Amino acid sequence: MIGKTNFSFLLKNSLTKVTIAGFVLWILFFFLVPLTVKKYVGWMPVFYLLINYFVFILGLNIIPSVKKENRDTYKVNKNKLRKVLYIIILIAVIGLFFKVLDKFYIRGASFSNSISLNRIILEKSGSSIISIIAAVLNPFSFLPLFIYFYLEIKNRFLLIFCYFLFFSTAFEFIMLGSRAGLFVIILLLLIYLRYFKKLKISLTRVFVVSLIMIFVMIFSIQLFIERTKDFAKTEKIAVEHILTRSGYNFTVEPTKEAKHKIINTKNKTVQAYRLGLMNFGQYYLHGVFEFGYLYNNYKKNYWYGGYTFNIFAKFINIVFRTNIDLKKIQQSPPRTGVYTTFFGPIFIDFGWFSLIFIFFFGVFQKLIYNKILQGRFQFTPLLFYFLIINFFMPVFNFINGAQGLYNLISFGFFALIYILLTGKLKLLNKNGKQQYFKALR
Repeated sequence: MIGKTNFSFLLKNSLTKVTIAGFVLWILFFFLVPLTVKKYVGWMPVFYLLINYFVFILGLNIIPSVKKENRDTYKVNKNKLRKVLYIIILIAVIGLFFKVLDKFYIRGASFSNSISLNRIILEKSGSSIISIIAAVLNPFSFLPLFIYFYLEIKNRFLLIFCYFLFFSTAFEFIMLGSRAGLFVIILLLLIYLRYFKKLKISLTRVFVVSLIMIFVMIFSIQLFIERTKDFAKTEKIAVEHILTRSGYNFTVEPTKEAKHKIINTKNKTVQAYRLGLMNFGQYYLHGVFEFGYLYNNYKKNYWYGGYTFNIFAKFINIVFRTNIDLKKIQQSPPRTGVYTTFFGPIFIDFGWFSLIFIFFFGVFQKLIYNKILQGRFQFTPLLFYFLIINFFMPVFNFINGAQGLYNLISFGFFALIYILLTGKLKLLNKNGKQQYFKALR
């Protein structure tokens, strides 16, 4: 038997602490980044955000945490979990196969195309049952590395293959220029390494990780510049466009001094670095101001989950041949294609009834947290993604965007699959006697 719940990590990074830390960091950035506010939020949108935060934290804390004497009461069978690992690897490989099949062969995307062209091709081709299956199965690629670390296996080939599967999800985000998706991959890896104590804090490690993050940021900005060059033609015009006319600049824009310094930087790497810092600041902060604009200008119906959880409506349309107007739902905000904090999509779906949703969302997260404290490790990847969602609530909705809902579904399925494979199913024979079926022995 094994059982290695990292209580130190869970207690230091509790759902409430992470949620509050994300809120405080947003405020800190607001005072540090040299931006000019063009669209002020207004008192009612601010009150809406604050009361939703309060109700969410209330939901996180209304159920007490598992007491110390009741922790880690469930144990994990190492042999069974190793078998589960191979099954999850198989599912991940199938998911990767379907993803490649769907994107490249069925829908016609290509790495030789521009980012904008790939987006147009995929949008025009629409979704099919194959694409939904691929999207649900593909996040299973995140799970083999998690199980490998949990089992503490010493197999270099298996470790490399688990890392390959983990990063295989990146190809789609690179092809489409999705920085949020790449960000999730990095965050999940860092959480894994911290949870399993593979990444200890030291000055050297902080320096190395910082360098990696800077490299990723520069690469990310280069993706953004290349995507912008599809219509801006030259790199200089693309940089100017990002600083002055991109979607972020509708609500907040760099100060004149900051823009001038970046545009006139000669070294392209240094320019990308400076642009990356500024762009990150806008990316991080503008969602609150976009939410203010959304709140003050939204005149459409509420969709009661159809906007945030749109893939369920998409699945219903494909399977049951219904005619839910997904395009109408997605185009209902006054401004599309911009981030409006976690609460923007929730507001579009529920309005002020969001308080009910957000409360029970907090309760649900706390139930998952308690299960992990009891030793049910199969819910841990789900918790990790909740930590990402909660920390970035002032910035982005990681359910509605970055394939987040697919990640949540896959991590939820993993917990269910593990329970079904390792548990006992009660059966009744002809004489009415109970028998048990075990999938893995």
